[in-house]
Amino acid sequence: MVKLSRRNFLIATGWVAGGVTVLYAMRNRALTVAPTIIFPNSASGITWVQIRPDGKCMMYFSRMEMGQNSNTGLAQIVAEELNINVEDIEGVTPSTSDVPPIAVTAGSMSMTAFSHPTAAAAAMLRETLRARAATKLNKSVDLILDAPGGFTTAENQQLVYADLVDDTSAMIEFDESKPLPALYTFDKTRAKKQVGRATRPLDMQKLITGAPVYAADVPMDGVLYGRAIKPPVRNARIDTLDTSGVEGVKGLIKLVREDEFVGVVCKTPSAVDAAMAQINVTWKLEQPINDDEIAKIIDVDARMAEGDLEHIFEETDHRKDADWHIDLRFDVQNQSHAMQEPRAAIARFNPSTAAHRLEIWTGTQDPWAMKRMAALDTGLDEDEVVVYPQRMGGGFGGREHYEVEMDAVRLARAVKRPVKVQWVRADEFMCSRSRPASAHRIRLAADEKGNLSDWWHGYVTGHIVLARERLPGWLLPLMRLGEDIGTVRGAVTPYAAPHHRVEFSDVDLPIDLGVWRSLNAGPAVFARESAVDELALQLGRDPIDYKIEQMAGNHPRLQACLERVRELAEKRPLPTGKGYGRGYACGIYEHRCNVAASADVFVDEKTQTIKVMHMCCVEDVGLAVNPDQLRAQMESNIAWSVGMALMEKYEIGDDTIQSSNFDNYTIPRMADMPSVDTDIIDQPGLPPAGAGEVALIAGPGAIANAIRQATGYRALSLPISYDDIKTGKKA
Repeated sequence: MVKLSRRNFLIATGWVAGGVTVLYAMRNRALTVAPTIIFPNSASGITWVQIRPDGKCMMYFSRMEMGQNSNTGLAQIVAEELNINVEDIEGVTPSTSDVPPIAVTAGSMSMTAFSHPTAAAAAMLRETLRARAATKLNKSVDLILDAPGGFTTAENQQLVYADLVDDTSAMIEFDESKPLPALYTFDKTRAKKQVGRATRPLDMQKLITGAPVYAADVPMDGVLYGRAIKPPVRNARIDTLDTSGVEGVKGLIKLVREDEFVGVVCKTPSAVDAAMAQINVTWKLEQPINDDEIAKIIDVDARMAEGDLEHIFEETDHRKDADWHIDLRFDVQNQSHAMQEPRAAIARFNPSTAAHRLEIWTGTQDPWAMKRMAALDTGLDEDEVVVYPQRMGGGFGGREHYEVEMDAVRLARAVKRPVKVQWVRADEFMCSRSRPASAHRIRLAADEKGNLSDWWHGYVTGHIVLARERLPGWLLPLMRLGEDIGTVRGAVTPYAAPHHRVEFSDVDLPIDLGVWRSLNAGPAVFARESAVDELALQLGRDPIDYKIEQMAGNHPRLQACLERVRELAEKRPLPTGKGYGRGYACGIYEHRCNVAASADVFVDEKTQTIKVMHMCCVEDVGLAVNPDQLRAQMESNIAWSVGMALMEKYEIGDDTIQSSNFDNYTIPRMADMPSVDTDIIDQPGLPPAGAGEVALIAGPGAIANAIRQATGYRALSLPISYDDIKTGKKA
């Protein structure tokens, strides 16, 4: 339990000093993802709910908002426990000075980690007020019955929550040593009023009227504008620098250089553009950097030839001399976050007498890591730095980093005035921390009955969570004593094989790396589902029947997803004729999220194109708190699946990032989107699991398997092009 001062907590968070507040501070309840892990005294999360004297329900939003609407789902849980409408709840996202550090918003963990604590906090608030009602009515607590927005009795004595609170503040800290009150949210025998229904996002009205403030929109008197040059790749260092033309730019405030950092501060954004155009720089590299060099580093076959891979993730009586039916190599290219909204941040230094010497406004998935990094760079105490999180737009793992914020900090420190840094599109691509390329070798053997007997999966990919771009240098050696949690994601197979081995190497790559939607699960499941599909075809079996059989009853929820997605797909007959195909794939994300997908494709010889016509997706992620938002996440992941399977490749060549904008990094457009059917297998008695990146692990494999059915071509690398099919060998 993190001890917080009731008075300071209420003042810091801006809440009224009155009413009843339940505070639930958790440790080790949420998955702590680096770099938040560098905080030694952090809470995993904090949930608190308040009833004000006017009866209004207030809650603290612990999750950074980037379109996933998890805060709306958490508000639905509060509404369910308190028997109120979710529209009657108001929330706030605090600054880093309001609460202790909490876990980064990432990994589809928001609902997973916070649903139960949120329900518990709201239930305790409900029962606290029920006890007050019993005292006020001079009745036993068990005679105080639930009613909308309050309580009633058998005699129809009505009390709303406003009747039970006053201007005196009451802070109740959750006591985990005491029995939990009944949690209505997870009682599958109880009819739900708020949980399980489609609820529009709490800030929908603000969104459609343009009211939400993004970092780029924060108003500030006297703000200046700045930007810094960016190296073409991570290991580049300045060789020559010519800034002679900068001083002549109208509106220039200052040219700033600190070692390898070079930037400008100007009066206007247009002056920034003009000043940056006058900076001429050449770079030197520690090593050549291009796609071929990266391919050499992750060459799984070369590493296998040298001996076993670095980490054995899973092993059961592995046989190296098995008679392999399938022996295939799969490659997945680097991919960019390609966010539509380039990042922005404002930094402001204050006088030494101010409570906060440094203030930062930004859209980030991890404001507490940003706070720490800024303190380390400036030499300030952490308590002297405050980060005000703003709505960020798309994140996808890319906004866990803090480069734009540090640009703003360094420029503001140089001119002693507030500075806004707005990246241009090329900056965003250059520093987007791509998902690393990966190479997979999968070997499968079947016994005389056609059942899987031997399984071997070896792969190599770059560090994801433990990339040097995410962690301080001193921490890296310690963290790499174990496995990178990003590279192991998706490695566990749902298929039963008595002889089984999964091993991998996670390596340094000479480019900036980071978390990308689904981490390694997307590439790993693509490779696995392609290999099992190919084995089924070679055995003359229907792939989806074969996959269900080879689970051997061990994963009934995943099996149900596969069976249901087949039902959905078959409702839409596949056109007959050359070039049409249907494929299936499935997977389990983080041991808790089950998904299956189908894809219908048309490979058109006349236009030499691949068209994904229709996709189905079925998920079982436990309790579906907001089915509408869950479907939205599934549909967005289908879009990402099309991009990952057919389009997206982060080009690296001539010692620089070649992908610099949407003209040379292709993402799906509306015309590329298939029609989509979704279904949810709800589990009312189970806690909810996040869906922000789940469907992405099944979608690419389904598309690749559909292309195999349509053409006979087995895709061994992503993205897949028509030229691959035209020139490649049939399986």
